[in-house]
Amino acid sequence: MRLMKISGGSMSPTLSDGEYLLSKKPHLLKLGFIYVIDHIDLGVIVKRLCGQKNNKYLFEGDNLSLSTPSYLIGMVEKERIIGQAICSFGPKGFRRL
Repeated sequence: MRLMKISGGSMSPTLSDGEYLLSKKPHLLKLGFIYVIDHIDLGVIVKRLCGQKNNKYLFEGDNLSLSTPSYLIGMVEKERIIGQAICSFGPKGFRRL
């Protein structure tokens, strides 16, 4: 399990700046779910899985106007996906994801 604080608005309205995210080690990756990625250039980021090709994965933020575009994130190797979002909590309360 991993606890982290959300920084920025790229995943709003699903996740807001200052909220906390609890994640677990991912086993089976599913389209539409939110994951924590240890990106080689961007560091640790939180994004939604939106595609897969040749054992690599494509991610994007929920707020496309504030998020790093998926083409800049690029295809991500499974080894770099370090968590699957379980729940968030903050001023909006506790929410399962």
